[in-house]
Amino acid sequence: MKKLMLLPFMLLLLMGCNGNDGKLTFSEIHQEKASAKVKDFITQMEINEDGTGNGIYVLNGKEDKFYLFLSQEFLDKGKSFGSIDVKEEEDTLTIYLNESSNIGQEDQVLNKLYEINRPKDYEFLRVFKNGKETHIQTVGV
Repeated sequence: MKKLMLLPFMLLLLMGCNGNDGKLTFSEIHQEKASAKVKDFITQMEINEDGTGNGIYVLNGKEDKFYLFLSQEFLDKGKSFGSIDVKEEEDTLTIYLNESSNIGQEDQVLNKLYEINRPKDYEFLRVFKNGKETHIQTVGV
């Protein structure tokens, strides 16, 4: 009987240890603070860029986390990085990316890196840039 009472407690404890509490979250992180694996991935993607891609890269991390890297190839001429939003609907994770007008050279950022914590696996990953659906250039593992 004690084992049966202990089981629900253990399940609650394990669910409570999930770093994102079962919620979809995302945040911008600085490349300097990223792991060596993430830094290596970014370096490789920058080396392989040839000006014909869309600059959207994804690196799978741990089970509940992945990284979204946006390079200069993402930006149209005269634009800078704008907002990001990440939403889930059933078995689809959707990332909304926006550019903004380039205010000045001092605001120019070379690239952006985001950490996305997901509460579950998704069957589909959709990406939109300025309201139009696009694709991920490279997915790393």
